[in-house]
Amino acid sequence: MKVNLASLLDETLNDIPFTEILELESLDIGERNIAFTEPVKMSGHIYKMEGTNYLTADISFKYVENCDRCLKEFIQTINTVLSGELREKSEGVSDFDEKDEEIIYYEGNELNLKQPIINTIIISLPMKSLCTEDCKGLCPKCGKDLNEGQCDCVIEDIDPRLAKLKDFF
Repeated sequence: MKVNLASLLDETLNDIPFTEILELESLDIGERNIAFTEPVKMSGHIYKMEGTNYLTADISFKYVENCDRCLKEFIQTINTVLSGELREKSEGVSDFDEKDEEIIYYEGNELNLKQPIINTIIISLPMKSLCTEDCKGLCPKCGKDLNEGQCDCVIEDIDPRLAKLKDFF
């Protein structure tokens, strides 16, 4: 996924619109595997403002996730934004620098968007994934999915320090 910057760099154009599709099957992030259900879609533009080049793009993707409460599989849709200043890559500069997370590097006249897109996807993933906001999860005793109905378990987790208060009610 590369964008030719020649017309922007030689100042023929001040704006380059683009629409790209990135075919990703999955991403392994630590112990978490993200399986995409369709290609990652990206549309945006590269523009020059006061002599500096910038990129702004909308990214959307869908992936299979397991709910952290009820463990059911569901499809999650994420819409996020990739934006940053474009700079030519020089010797000793890595593609991603924690201090310069708003800087996207290019080489020659080409901007490779694959790694910035992957970095944006990773950053935009939720820390906790829920199938619905009101997911009730699983019963801690019998394991029944509480979204499908209540179970017959009686759960009495009383803090021993507060057990005496039970006598008042």
